Amino acid sequence: MEPAPAKAKPQGRLVVSTPLDAKDELEERLERCVGIVQSLTNGLSEREANDALTANVCKGQQQHEEVCLGLFTLVLTEPSQAQRCYRDLTLVNRDGMNVVLVKINQILMEKFLKLQDVPRTQLVWLVRELVKSGVIGADGVVMTLLKQVAGGDISTKNLWLAESVLDILLEQKEWVLKSGMLIAMSVYTYLRLIVDHGVPNLLPLRQKEVDFCISMLREKFMECLIIGRDLVRLLQNVARIPEMELLWRDLLHNPQVLSPQFTGVLQLLTARTSRKFLACRLTPDMETKLLFMTSRVRFGQQKRYQDWFQRQYLSTAESQSLRCDLIRYICGVVHPSNEVLSSDILPRWAIIGWLLTTCTVREPA
Repeated sequence: MEPAPAKAKPQGRLVVSTPLDAKDELEERLERCVGIVQSLTNGLSEREANDALTANVCKGQQQHEEVCLGLFTLVLTEPSQAQRCYRDLTLVNRDGMNVVLVKINQILMEKFLKLQDVPRTQLVWLVRELVKSGVIGADGVVMTLLKQVAGGDISTKNLWLAESVLDILLEQKEWVLKSGMLIAMSVYTYLRLIVDHGVPNLLPLRQKEVDFCISMLREKFMECLIIGRDLVRLLQNVARIPEMELLWRDLLHNPQVLSPQFTGVLQLLTARTSRKFLACRLTPDMETKLLFMTSRVRFGQQKRYQDWFQRQYLSTAESQSLRCDLIRYICGVVHPSNEVLSSDILPRWAIIGWLLTTCTVREPA
């Protein structure tokens, strides 16, 4: 008698997995929270369901978290119920959406690459709703989302994300203007992305990016000034675009037009660029892999890791522009301890040398 074939592991609705992958712990927990919400609301009218959820969250912190995360997960996995679940979430939450913001940041930093298409789309929709609702802390989530927009990547998914986040920033401009760091981070991000979007089919997106950056730089230049000297480099890279050329001329010859407090380009050049800006141009996955190579991989054993990184992030012609971001990150953000420097761990110069010698096209620094 032949043994019965093993049952295939059921595919979750949040992250992509293979039959060999262990069940994702985060997804498992979120599914349990969905089950709790559904057990509380099955067979009830909308009003009765809301009353049942409200009564449950009042029992304690654990119940509050379970209900909020259950509704959050339904927003991600059930687009047809998203509007109602978000409304319920705004009514029953007792912590200013903090539990949801924390979970969104966790997913963006740890799971975004593994998200299925529907949850990825819904996550961006949810961020848009949080921004429209003026939730405190939503600016931090938007900055984390910006970090997922990769430089040197003109794949459909990455372009969709770049444009979706840009649309949120354009639609909610008044909200954006309240956060100096968000202004600076978004200008830094889109000035960098403009360089990748010069091919004819991407010109409409590039124009939106140019218009946004010009608007922020002319209206809130002192907020953008916190970028430091790297802003000069970014503007120089796009200075041949007509609107950017006018701004570049004002920066050099008429700085007072940009802000009465701005004395000239020397003021920018003497201001150091924070490592936060250098790090924002690497996705969390790139950052994790680079930090692993500079802290765990022995010198002489790096080729397999470098080949893997090259295949994933540096294999296309347009991705060569990412090398500059990676080198700036290694120089400005990665600072090994004396213990690591004196060990046989892969030194930074070796990684920079690999990035320079394997480049296939000439790129501006």
